[in-house]
Amino acid sequence: MSHLNEENLACIPARDCKLVSNEEKIKLVKDKHPLLIVGFLGAGLVGNIVASEFVNQLQMEQIGFVNTIDLPPIAIFYDGILKHPFRLYYSAEKNILVAQCEVPFNKSSTYQDLARLLSDWALKIGIDEVCTIQGLSGPQGTFPPENPPVYVAAEKEILDRLLQKSGVKILPQGLVLGPEAALLNEGLSNRLNCYVLLVPVSPQVPSPDGASNIINELNKIYSLNLETSKLMEDAQKIKEKLAELNQKTQQQHGEMIEMNKSEPSRNIYL
Repeated sequence: MSHLNEENLACIPARDCKLVSNEEKIKLVKDKHPLLIVGFLGAGLVGNIVASEFVNQLQMEQIGFVNTIDLPPIAIFYDGILKHPFRLYYSAEKNILVAQCEVPFNKSSTYQDLARLLSDWALKIGIDEVCTIQGLSGPQGTFPPENPPVYVAAEKEILDRLLQKSGVKILPQGLVLGPEAALLNEGLSNRLNCYVLLVPVSPQVPSPDGASNIINELNKIYSLNLETSKLMEDAQKIKEKLAELNQKTQQQHGEMIEMNKSEPSRNIYL
């Protein structure tokens, strides 16, 4: 808590969650679509990567955190400094807040409580739009296309604007799971305009290229200029590592086949 001004902190409690923030620092411009981006840990790590890029590139200030008994006992630190696993950031210049959670939840029963908590806080401080992010996982062992498209599912009130200002596409139908889904459902019953950006990912491999494509779309929607070239370089390195690993696996498999061929067959008689 040393990096937050404790005198001005406001606490919003829920059944199993608690949100603490310095609301006096938050000055949102209402007619410029104040935005909350929510990045959870999930497939391809796209939500977390996008959240990190916004925080780092916009030099956002941490203004709060979320605490819940259903976060596992994991401590996070950067450059030796301990951080809350679920942090809240703010950029006054860009009219944007980011909620970033870097650890998984212990149980799904927390999602609804958490969604209500974040929604109540967003309404209280004057947020207009909430963007959640999720990776679309294919079957195990499959890989997304070279330049993965970004899909959107949104409330009717903002869908047209999102489509007009960006290159996002629409899926005919689908499912969103986890805390992102709870937040989207909560938005259907309040005045927040909630939407989700989805990108195809490999289930167990980080997807900086997918995150890069999502950032590019957010750049268009909110007239931002976040840089994505570093993410694309990271994506290329991951692909090269995977190709190298696949080649070694195929080579070892071939050597095992040849070894089995060279061994004399042994007939066992009972």
